[in-house]
Amino acid sequence: ISSAKAMSPPAVLVSNGAVSPHAPPSAAAFLESTPGAYTTARASSTGLIFWWPRHLLRLTDSARLLAQSHPHLLGLPAPPPGTLSTAPIEPLVNQSVRVGVHEMRSRMLALGECCSGEDMALTALVRAGGAADGLEVCVHLGVYVPPVFGDAGARLVVAGSGREAAAAKYAPWARMRKSMEKMRPPGATELLLTNDGDHLLEGSVTNFFVVCRKGVP
Repeated sequence: ISSAKAMSPPAVLVSNGAVSPHAPPSAAAFLESTPGAYTTARASSTGLIFWWPRHLLRLTDSARLLAQSHPHLLGLPAPPPGTLSTAPIEPLVNQSVRVGVHEMRSRMLALGECCSGEDMALTALVRAGGAADGLEVCVHLGVYVPPVFGDAGARLVVAGSGREAAAAKYAPWARMRKSMEKMRPPGATELLLTNDGDHLLEGSVTNFFVVCRKGVP
């Protein structure tokens, strides 16, 4: 059993820069319970967030796309007039991330050596709320637990059709994909989405890419 599993600090949930005084659910349970655009990232024990500018861009782009084409997935009753401005979102996200990372690091350091070197899993979400042009920012942090695929690697199964608003990443998908999970055979670690059985779109949880090598003449 890893040190993170043996003694993990409680997860942290930040809303618009303020740490929640209540113990939050897991990141998966949190996503299943709310609308909103989101992104997930990995942070080192020192607080460095890997590829954060790209994650932030994906988050703001997803919020903008959902607001215009699928506002219900963002928690809005209707599309806002004009194009959603993402300018006020970025500083609020960054502020909440800084607060959350600082709080999570403090809790990990308080437990001593068992958690001092553990990476963190970060989930940042934007949904309809009362700030940043009617939007709320939530940041969830916990101990990062890497996925386990085993020595044989991932075992893939093609099942399920493509997502609506596939260019955006949104929390309700965590709940929608549960029906697909019933089709997962024993031993399969990921489901691949397809609309016609021939063209692969994405994984139900992961992103993937295929490398094709041309034969040497």
